[in-house]
Amino acid sequence: MGSDDILAKAEAALQRHGGTPRLMQRAAKRRRASIRARIGRIALLAGSLAFGLPAWGLIVGPVGTTGLMLAVLAFIVGTVLLSLFPRDAADVGEVVPTTELARLPLRTEEWLAQQRPALPAPAARLVDGIGLKLEALAPQLQRLDEREPAAGAIRRLIADELPELVNGYTRVPAHLRGAALDGLTPDKQLVDGLMVVDSELARMSTQIATGDLTQLATQRRYLEIKYQGD
Repeated sequence: MGSDDILAKAEAALQRHGGTPRLMQRAAKRRRASIRARIGRIALLAGSLAFGLPAWGLIVGPVGTTGLMLAVLAFIVGTVLLSLFPRDAADVGEVVPTTELARLPLRTEEWLAQQRPALPAPAARLVDGIGLKLEALAPQLQRLDEREPAAGAIRRLIADELPELVNGYTRVPAHLRGAALDGLTPDKQLVDGLMVVDSELARMSTQIATGDLTQLATQRRYLEIKYQGD
């Protein structure tokens, strides 16, 4: 039995017994934090109305039935708006290339967590590693000027090439993903492509840390594996 088979069985057992990859743990934690923040804003709105109506009655005059109905309507509308907005990375189902560079690793990490269940076990493990590298890259990008040529190289990798790789794989019908084309299966192509992304992220992080932005900007290595959508 090969090492990939052993690792795949180990991950399957981990999932059956409740093990959750860190990538998905972080995504779930952010979703819970987002929900708590929205509940807090709704509670603040309710408290403001509960305090404001009596204060209005004491200072200005009786609120009356009409005023009470308007307050209830304002609470309902406010609750709906606060539940929907502001949208954050946890609510977005795709990676948007125009996302602010500092927020792009988080957006990409959230998107990968959504895609992970559809990927084969070896690719899912690579996605977990890519998620950790994105987590480490995020604070580095806080200090990187959007106008730096290096920013374009990073944006191209995580907002263009990585989503293209994963989306290309998921467009392949499930029953064909193990079928070889020119000696390579879509499963193998996906794993090879993710390995390239993983190594590129490690290289970029190192070069940002050492201040070698010129080399980062000029070394234009593209993903070696491309998918056909059909």
